[in-house]
Formats: sequence, C-alpha cells, structure tokens
Amino acid sequence: GKSRSRPLEEIVREAEKLVKNNYKEIVLCGICLGAYGKDLKGGSDLADVVTAFEKIKGLLRIRLSSIEALDVTDKLINRMRKSKKLCRHLHIPIQSGDDVILSKMNRKFSSGDYLKLIGKLKRIIPGIAITTDIMVGFPSERESNFKNTLALIKKIVPLRVHIFNYSKRGGTNACNFKGEVGTLIKKERARRLQTISEACSLQFRKRFLGQTMKVLFEKKEHGYWLGHTDNYINCRIQSGRDLKNMLSPVKLKKINSGYIDCDFPCQTKKRSVK
Repeated sequence: GKSRSRPLEEIVREAEKLVKNNYKEIVLCGICLGAYGKDLKGGSDLADVVTAFEKIKGLLRIRLSSIEALDVTDKLINRMRKSKKLCRHLHIPIQSGDDVILSKMNRKFSSGDYLKLIGKLKRIIPGIAITTDIMVGFPSERESNFKNTLALIKKIVPLRVHIFNYSKRGGTNACNFKGEVGTLIKKERARRLQTISEACSLQFRKRFLGQTMKVLFEKKEHGYWLGHTDNYINCRIQSGRDLKNMLSPVKLKKINSGYIDCDFPCQTKKRSVK
C-alpha cells in the first residue's frame, strides 16, 4: 500500500525515550524515508523531523537511512548544511549508471540527474559521504551499459557501494525481459565494480588523514574501540578508558583495511615532541 507517516509528535516522544535510555545516535528510517509527511496534514516533511530532533537534549547525532535521489530536497540539504547533529552522510541508491538500463528499471531520473545532485551535495556540504546501491546484470545489460556504471562510480567517489546481482523474481516486469545476463558475466562484473568501489573508498578516506574529527564510539573488539565519524568513516583507537557512547575528538592517522587508526590529539602532540 501507500506510505504511511507517523505523527511528528509520536516520533519525537519515542526519540526522547531512547535518549533517556542512553542512546546517543538515532537513525531515521522508513520504506520510503523521503516521502515522510506527504500523507499528513500540516505539511511536515523529513527536514522538519530533523529540526525537531535537534532540540532533544542529550541526542548527539541524527543519521538518515536510505533515501531516493528525488527526495533529497533543497530544504533537506540546507538543514544538513546548518545542523550540528545531522550526520554528513547520505545513502542514495542509483542501481545503474546507464540511462537505458535506468529507464528499463522504471527509475524516474537519469545518470546526469544523479551526478548533478551529488555534485550539488558536495559543493554545499563539504566532506559529505555518499554511499549507494548498484545492481549488476539487469536483463539486456551489455558491456557498454556496464562501463557507464563504472564511469559514474568513479565520478562520485562513494565511501561504499552495496553491489548485488540481478535475480529473476516472478510477478515483476523485468521477469519477462529478454537478454538475460549469464551468471559468470554477472560475477565478473561485480568483481570489477568491487575493485573500483574499494579504490574510491580509499580515495575518499585519504582526504581526512591528519584531520581531527569527532567519533562516536560504540563497542570494543580485540583491544580497539570502534566507532564512526559523522560522515560514516569507520575508526578505531586503543584506549584503557571506557569510550562506549562517547563522542570524542580524535586524529585520523592511518588507514588499516576497513578502519582508520586514530590517536587522541594530546597523544599525537606528545609523540611529535619525541
């Protein structure tokens, strides 16, 4: 059925209860997150939810889950630019970087529209992280179509790409499309896309080495406290202190596989003296 939005007051009350139970970051999510408020009287939208959450004392961060490109409004972008709590990270699915395939998928935007949006976000919100979804092997996807997807990923330099192979599902329009892509070809294309995605992730994260950023630490594993920057970079640090649910400034030092190893700023200064 159609999307149904919960009343804003109800959402705020739930968030306040979570904060009282020591939750420091809340992720706003929904089947179609950007459609929030379109079915409500009064004109509330997703940006209004963020504004209301910003007033909750004790809430350190607000993060958005997946949102469609057409729902990233100027109002939401402006809210993110001004906010001290809304994280600089958006997961915006694209599925393909080829306009022919996007049209067959019944997507309501082109690759050019997507690139324009990402460029705008990066201009207005410096340091924003973009993550996305790509489907490999949609029926009739040729090598030339796939290369357009690779080119788009190289242009947007996402922090992460969720890659999945197309699989036939009964009852969908695509189920009847001709031009099925072979399993081996899908696997090979996914591998190539993964290689480029990892290179983009490395390129994005390198920009922040040497910077001091705030990390919200969540848990400790194998002697390291693990957490994320507001723009969703995985960080880790060794410390004997209890950092759970702490938002701490750290200096990003070295990329180590999927994490960036960090120091507390004071530790870095002491080491530099030596």
